[in-house]
Formats: sequence, C-alpha cells, structure tokens
Amino acid sequence: MRTSRRYLKTIGKEPAEIAQIRHDVRAIAATSGFADRAGDVALALDELVANAQEHGSPPIDVEAWSDGRLIIEVFDRGAGFDRPEIWRSHPPEPSGSRGRGLWIVRQLADRVEITGSATGTRVRVEFTVDPGIGA
Repeated sequence: MRTSRRYLKTIGKEPAEIAQIRHDVRAIAATSGFADRAGDVALALDELVANAQEHGSPPIDVEAWSDGRLIIEVFDRGAGFDRPEIWRSHPPEPSGSRGRGLWIVRQLADRVEITGSATGTRVRVEFTVDPGIGA
C-alpha cells in the first residue's frame, strides 16, 4: 500500500458537485488498497457532503488521503450542531424521515471524529484495511 497525495476540493451548496469528488475519492481508495471498501467510502462521503451542504455553510472543503488508512475530512463554515441530537448510538426510528446520515457514516467507517467551533464543523472519517482494527 502506498501513501497517496492529498486531495483537496472546495465546493458550495450545489448537490451536483459531489459527483466529481466521489469519483476522485473512489480512485484514491482503489489505488491505496481499499478497492473492496470503495462502496462504503463513497456512501460515507455522500452523507458527509450532503450534511455539510444542507446544515453547514460554504465553502465546504473535502480532503482525502491514504497513509495506510484512508482518511476523509469534510469541513464547513457553519455555526455548529447539537451533538446529543446528531450523535446516536442506536439506529434512528424506522418511521422517521431524517437523522440517518451520521449514523450511516458511523456504521461504514472505522473511526469518526466530529469537531465544531465558532469557525465551522470538521468531520473526519478513517477506513482501515482490516475493518476490525481500530473500530
């Protein structure tokens, strides 16, 4: 497995902007030894960017790289979030129409970190080659 160069893309609120990012990050996954997890990576990325676009403020930075792990960070300039409201330890209600994004990300990634401040929110996800390690 080789270390990849850092990928950085800045986007706005347009949902169509995710397509190129998804393509680029899947390519990083494939060339970094994560081809078998590329679907998980793409779905987690979609959820993170959709959340940033809907709940945050642009510009939104998406950064990805591999150093033995595959790491993705999404940073928006929004005011923050209500951690207890979004950080669920159990699945959302099946009849609910919202609130699944970060829960889905937590099921797919091996590590999820969320940090918020007055300048924005950063979500960092990590994927390992062996999903049982680091989970």
